[in-house]
Amino acid sequence: MLNNRPLWWRQPFVPPATGPAKRLVVVTDIDASLLEGGTRSLHDERAALDFLTARGVPVVINSSRTRAEIERVHRTLRLQTPFISEQGSALFVPHGSLPLVPSYAHPSVGGGVIEFGRRYYEVVETLRLASHELGIEIVGFAELSIEDVARELGVPVVEAQLAKVREYTELFRIVGETEPRRRRLAKALRRRGLRCVRVGTHHLVTAAPDRAASLWALKAMWTEVWNEPLIIGLADSEDDIAWVRHADVAIFVQRDGANVPSRVLSKLPSIHVARSRGRAGWSEAIFECVGSLLQQLGAPDRRFVH
Repeated sequence: MLNNRPLWWRQPFVPPATGPAKRLVVVTDIDASLLEGGTRSLHDERAALDFLTARGVPVVINSSRTRAEIERVHRTLRLQTPFISEQGSALFVPHGSLPLVPSYAHPSVGGGVIEFGRRYYEVVETLRLASHELGIEIVGFAELSIEDVARELGVPVVEAQLAKVREYTELFRIVGETEPRRRRLAKALRRRGLRCVRVGTHHLVTAAPDRAASLWALKAMWTEVWNEPLIIGLADSEDDIAWVRHADVAIFVQRDGANVPSRVLSKLPSIHVARSRGRAGWSEAIFECVGSLLQQLGAPDRRFVH
């Protein structure tokens, strides 16, 4: 069980990482790993997070979720680290997460932000124009009430409220979706500088060209304030490959009921695949990968044995 200590060494009672451990940064998606599938609630067994806490290794969330959703996860896990939201649209640096906020970050509530996308209203308007011109009916979250969003996503109202607080991306559903319709709309959006990806049963549109730029910015920021990190990237979908391929160590965690997409292996043959699925696979990857890296870097840790 997770104890009451925060998962970041800048919080009280957690000593800073030293030696080889100081180089390690875990960057992870969360939907099929830290978050329980279907309920979106956090699981009680968090031994892997305790393992990272004891070594001062930070966890950076990289998700298509909104800032409000990720901040809720931060509060639950007692994280105080930078995070990437809305498909690489923004890199947030909360106060206290680094010794200093980089000068190129814009001031934001609770810290600083480095932006890679466009404002929400611009993305929504562009999506509306493109779908209207093509005669393709969509259901965008901007037009939905919180209760409607809860029904669309199958989540409690409180979670729907956080999903509605969008800053850079729009979630939508194509009415009577067919593959030709989806392709036509995606092509029209690309011509307007927007990228469209599938998120569950919905689609998400963003102006961020890819998810790699935010990871590079994170690495540059870390290098500026500490030293060059060794990035351990944990992915759980094909879309994650765009950023996890730039990690020093790439790991794929299979979702429950789904195998590794063949295109993942073709795009990144060197990726490690966790033996178990979901939360169990994520935990195993943390124990095995971080423990192994600490040993390789010259810091044998007998606590790795579990």
